[in-house]
Amino acid sequence: MERDANNQIRYLTRKLEEFLIGLRKDIKMYLEDINDNQNKLYDELINLKKFIETSNMISKEKIALFVDSQNLYYSARMGYAAKVNYEKLLRLITGDRKLVKAYAYIVQPPDGDVKPFATSLEHIGYIVKIKDVRTRADGSAKANWDMGIALDILGMLDHVDTIALASGDGDFVPLVDFIKSKNKRVEVFAFAENTAYDLKEKADRFGPLGENVILI
Repeated sequence: MERDANNQIRYLTRKLEEFLIGLRKDIKMYLEDINDNQNKLYDELINLKKFIETSNMISKEKIALFVDSQNLYYSARMGYAAKVNYEKLLRLITGDRKLVKAYAYIVQPPDGDVKPFATSLEHIGYIVKIKDVRTRADGSAKANWDMGIALDILGMLDHVDTIALASGDGDFVPLVDFIKSKNKRVEVFAFAENTAYDLKEKADRFGPLGENVILI
């Protein structure tokens, strides 16, 4: 009787040990599976992050900005007796788009020095171009960047989706037509009261400037 009881205990003990060994193996496999799944999930999250970043880079609209500083200067002075805040202007036009290049065109008057102004623009991120005022034989003066701006825009067409022109000068209407014929967007930003009607109409978007870019 006692022997049978001992045999029964040994049998149950052996079964319990086998059960515990199997249980430990199952737990180990379960934990390994959890660890593998965590690693796979982590890798998938990393790949998803890379995909989103790549997609944003691919889909982000690329723009180039061309600022006719002389045009904006006179418009701001006449309309607001103030100057343009070029940093605000840059942020306003760029938004969340990818800015490839931003050009600012300046005229150097005979009796002034625009270098400090040019340096401040360069610090903001503009590529600055300066042209001296030309004095004609009759004493009149001429200085505009229309041709220079047009040539620079044409040189950027293959590198951007959108051309942003900060000027209200109606002389740019034929240029706007040409840009659009190349399947590129054209956006015009200028002070509405000093912007040619045709320029507003031809542009894919007209962004009126005013207190949103005034230097306070």
